[in-house]
Amino acid sequence: MSGPELNLVPGTVPLEPALSSSRVLPSPLQASASVTAERRRDRSIDLFKGLLVAGMVYCHCLQFFSDQQVYPAGQRWIDIINLITFSGFVFSFGYASQLAYYSKSFRRAAPRMLLTAFKMLVAFWLSGLAYRLFIDGRPLSWAGIRPVLLVEEMPGWSEFLISFAYLTLAGLVLFVPLKWAVRRKAAGFLAAALLLAATYIPYGAIHAVKLGPLIGTRDFASFPAVQYFPYYLLGMLFAKYRIGWDWRVLAGAAAASACFVWKWLAPGEGGVLPERFPPSLWWIIGPALVLYGYYLLARVLGRFQDRWMERSAHPFYLLQPLEVMGRNVLWFLLLSNMLIFAAAASQRSYGLLLPPGEAFILALALLAVTGFSLWIMSPGKAAGRPERRPERKLKG
Repeated sequence: MSGPELNLVPGTVPLEPALSSSRVLPSPLQASASVTAERRRDRSIDLFKGLLVAGMVYCHCLQFFSDQQVYPAGQRWIDIINLITFSGFVFSFGYASQLAYYSKSFRRAAPRMLLTAFKMLVAFWLSGLAYRLFIDGRPLSWAGIRPVLLVEEMPGWSEFLISFAYLTLAGLVLFVPLKWAVRRKAAGFLAAALLLAATYIPYGAIHAVKLGPLIGTRDFASFPAVQYFPYYLLGMLFAKYRIGWDWRVLAGAAAASACFVWKWLAPGEGGVLPERFPPSLWWIIGPALVLYGYYLLARVLGRFQDRWMERSAHPFYLLQPLEVMGRNVLWFLLLSNMLIFAAAASQRSYGLLLPPGEAFILALALLAVTGFSLWIMSPGKAAGRPERRPERKLKG
């Protein structure tokens, strides 16, 4: 599984996916923006994704190697991370898609979008089969493999992977309307708002497994592409118009998150979080303020890194671990999932129970192992850093 689309087997990523003249279009999970006409890379979206990756791996470690009844603080971390992570990934997916795909013609973008969707599906297969093998203890047979390959069942902690395949296909089908909406800024924001109505789909009437990742269901946990699509569209708009600090965005995000908090703490709700599976309107809009804060933090960190590289006599990438995770999102999520499943199965008889602090150390160890796997397969350069072609000397 090589190639720039998902970097499942590590390789190089083009320096400027939005402006490169190369025919290879990078995947939205790996692609990043270019900031100026000087064609300098904007690290902020990589850092944004890196923060989300770290949080997601930590959340999975808490869920598999801790007990929230024994360590209640762990549940609070799980709730926060669950609220922001998938929506954040969808936002970054839309952001990078605007640069990697929607800045190109349909003819150029379509083959790469289809290939990306297929690779997402393969990642779902690998993670899902690992879950069935290690966690469910299912024998490695065709009868056990077939339902996962045909998407007739949805293995745990793997549902989000196939949702990205659906998002890619939805972005391809809506390629022309999305480009039209984003070119008209107000229309783009209005479309994102109107899409929130999809959270009122009668989920109880949906039982087809293949429809769950698209429009949601009550039969199993899913991350329906349609309900989360507002964040995809917002990511496109942020990339198209280079949105940074904007008091109007802050006000809108604050209002959305305030509605979530109101619903959560309203009398009669019992302090129970709004519904996540399938997602309610409140769950979808809830992370808006935190994600905008993440986005601004990533931009500040990116500028800090650029200034450090320019001014330091001995420059080095202070934030390289986060940036590497952001450039290789799928590799980190897939491999960490498989390592967690295998470790959880092997430690089941020992009753491994970690407090939140030790679970965080375990998450760092898993991220380090995954990063090391990138490094050993990329000899001669730091993992995740693009190769620079030597400049040709002009004769005469």
